[in-house]
Amino acid sequence: MRVGSEAHKDLFCHSFIRSHRRFEPEQLPWPDLDGESLDRVRGVPFWQEVLHTEMRAIEVIDAFARTVPDPLVREAIDLMGYEEKRHGQLVQFLIGHYGIETQAEAMHPLPPDVEQTFIAFGYGECVDAFLGFGLFNLARQSKFLPDAMFDILDVLMYEETRHIILFTNWMAYREAQHGRRLAALRAMTAAWHYGRSIGSKVRVIVRNARDKSDGRRFSATQASAFLEGFSVRRLVDECLAENARRLGEFEAELVRPLLLPGIARGIRAVTGVGTLARRARPTAALFRRS
Repeated sequence: MRVGSEAHKDLFCHSFIRSHRRFEPEQLPWPDLDGESLDRVRGVPFWQEVLHTEMRAIEVIDAFARTVPDPLVREAIDLMGYEEKRHGQLVQFLIGHYGIETQAEAMHPLPPDVEQTFIAFGYGECVDAFLGFGLFNLARQSKFLPDAMFDILDVLMYEETRHIILFTNWMAYREAQHGRRLAALRAMTAAWHYGRSIGSKVRVIVRNARDKSDGRRFSATQASAFLEGFSVRRLVDECLAENARRLGEFEAELVRPLLLPGIARGIRAVTGVGTLARRARPTAALFRRS
């Protein structure tokens, strides 16, 4: 299948729409937590940042969707926006249900170039998800919270995986429509955007190291504070394995992000990181297929 073709567009849009799952956040099987688990979930340093990120995502996606002329692509982007709204509702319910203290953060106006804002957001989501896959598995393996809680949070992980697939394929389709059909040309564009996104993450890490974090921002370097046995080597290995497992659930013809796994494999080769066994944990019982 040729990237940028009508067949490619139909595949990535219809695949996204078909894989949508219906649920209401408040109706998910939220577990009752004992005192220790409740203290742990309340002590996680990034709930406020997660909520702020979801609220920002809603603004960006909704603004971009209004500019999309193709009705099928717009339907998929609108659905992505609906799911992000539901993510925000899920995080808000979690915060309220477990009595987590957060503070409201001001939302800055969006830049005037809505498409470029959406592109920057999409690449940032790819970076966050790649790291998030590994951190999520490490937290689950460490029994940081009960499995029932991880089953709930896996709802977000599944949908973020779908969002990455949709964004990556839309971006490849867009680049091909602009005459950049060769994979090497698309890779150059991706490398530039990934560089900007990673640079912003590095600035967060530097600031957290300098200020010892204010509890409202989070980076992977803080994971050692609440994950027993955490190491960068383990994180790299988990990111690679879990990224491959989650993205591998979708049609083989769809484009996948390649740069971040390539960088991680290079790091693993240099540092001699081994491969950890995968233990897939399906959570389909939480959903109703649309």
